[in-house]
Amino acid sequence: MISMDKNGGRTVHLFIPFEFGGRKIESITLAPMCFGHLLRWSAGDWQDSLGLVVELAGVEEGVIRSLRYPDVNRVMEAFLAMMPTEIQQDIANGTIPQRRLASPEEALERVKINLAEAQQRAESAATNGSGATDAPQNFQGPGVPLPETGFDLSDEP
Repeated sequence: MISMDKNGGRTVHLFIPFEFGGRKIESITLAPMCFGHLLRWSAGDWQDSLGLVVELAGVEEGVIRSLRYPDVNRVMEAFLAMMPTEIQQDIANGTIPQRRLASPEEALERVKINLAEAQQRAESAATNGSGATDAPQNFQGPGVPLPETGFDLSDEP
C-alpha cells in the first residue's frame, strides 16, 4: 500500500520488509518535494537521483540500496510521481545537472562579497544592539507573545 500524507509526502509499505542496521524496515516514507529541492537539483547538489531519494526518505543510502523488487519499483514510482516535471525530464533523459566549479577569479570575488556581507551584518548588529543578524527585525521566535496591536477583542463573542 502507498499512502499520501496531508503535506504531500508518501509512505510506501514494503511487500518485502528487511533488516538494516539492527532495525526492521517495513516502509519508506518520502518527505514532500519543496521548491528548494528543485532549485538545489538545478544547481547540481546531487550527483544522481539516488541522493535525492535518500534525502527525501531520511535514511542511509544503504537502506535504499537494500530494497528488493517489486518494492524498488513501487518506491521509485512514488518518488517520480512527487517530482516536478523538470526533475522527471532530467532523470528520464539522463541529464542530471552537475555543479559548475567556479574559476579562481569567481571564487575570490565570492569570498570578497561574503566578507563584505559579514562585516555589514556585524556593523548592523553593533548599531542596533541585536545579536541576531540573519533574522528579520520583526521575528519574535517560538513561545514569545505577539506585541500589543491596539485592538481590544476581549468583548468579542
